[in-house]
Amino acid sequence: MPKLKNVAILVNLNRPYDRGIIRGISRYVHLGTPWCLYVEEEPVNKIPSFVAWSGDGLVLSLDDERIVHTIPQFSGKIVGIGCLSPDMLRNLVISTVKTDDQMIAEWAADYLVEKGLQHFAYCGMRPRGLDKWNKVRRDSFRSRIIKHGYQCAVFTGRHYASRKWSLMIAELKDWLLRLHKPVGLMACNDSQGRHVLEACRQSDLRVPEDVAVIGVDNDELVCELAIPPLSSIAQSTEQIGFRAAELLDALMSGRRRHPGHITVPPTCLVARQSSDTVAVDDEVVSLALEFIREHASELVGVPDVARHVGVSRSTLEKHFKCSFGCTVHDEFQRRRLRIARRLLTCSDLSLQVIAERSGFRSAHYMSAVFRREFGCPPGKLRQNGNCVKIS
Repeated sequence: MPKLKNVAILVNLNRPYDRGIIRGISRYVHLGTPWCLYVEEEPVNKIPSFVAWSGDGLVLSLDDERIVHTIPQFSGKIVGIGCLSPDMLRNLVISTVKTDDQMIAEWAADYLVEKGLQHFAYCGMRPRGLDKWNKVRRDSFRSRIIKHGYQCAVFTGRHYASRKWSLMIAELKDWLLRLHKPVGLMACNDSQGRHVLEACRQSDLRVPEDVAVIGVDNDELVCELAIPPLSSIAQSTEQIGFRAAELLDALMSGRRRHPGHITVPPTCLVARQSSDTVAVDDEVVSLALEFIREHASELVGVPDVARHVGVSRSTLEKHFKCSFGCTVHDEFQRRRLRIARRLLTCSDLSLQVIAERSGFRSAHYMSAVFRREFGCPPGKLRQNGNCVKIS
């Protein structure tokens, strides 16, 4: 029998994100890995000295400064969940697995731009400790919005919600009221998204008509309890946990000698009522967008849109070009690609079924569009954890 490895998982059991990571680690261990796992709700308090604990490996959250500061005491192999500054990584010499925060922000930006909005904002939080993920999301969202030709307002605030919730909500209300409307807003996570919705409610701002909101993590309890329900980008937490366990196993067994760094992309964008809006002044375009949104997954085309709106095809195209700088066909393709990507990453359906449910004529045509737009066939999104990046 192979010798049991003692592995501690030092994460926050109160967070759905961390619990998803634990499920991924558990899935890897159940494949036959001989590990004895330690999972504690308050890891630093339960294991106060890594010198005294004779463990072989750690999977730990890099968001917790208390844990990060104790890393040098541990002599075994370590995989951190999250990201640190390059300087800290060089000093600690540990492996990492993190979410693709840039892709998350770009998905949110593209989604809100597709709504026809022209004003945008990012709602972050007051910087504290190791929150590089928030900075990456903020900067990536703002850069993507600027690339689309728009500007982006940013909220950071002076108060932590957990300590001075009412003051933070007051700050949010003041900031939201000063934004140009309608506005598309990305919240750094679902918790902050819920705060935005509450600040809108107290300010008599309509959601999504005045403020369209999207969060991150797809914490179903938070999203469904929000008023209105919060749209969110789902992360591959189980995949992150699985890859972290796989990486730690390779390090402890000697199959890998140097630190590795893995980036796992999000799985899909879950649209709910908080972002269910189409903002455009042109009535022809507004009606067309509504039709495309409702029928993109069907085998319909530009003539069907023109008939629904009650104008000629050339008139429809002219209005669309003036509003968005693209054709009606381009808008169909964007929406169908988004549906297909969600089904690819969130289901095990065949390419043919996905093509049918996404409104593409065939799997072959869908693959051709994927190659043209993304430089790879749709099947690759299912390989290595949805195009996981490894360095």
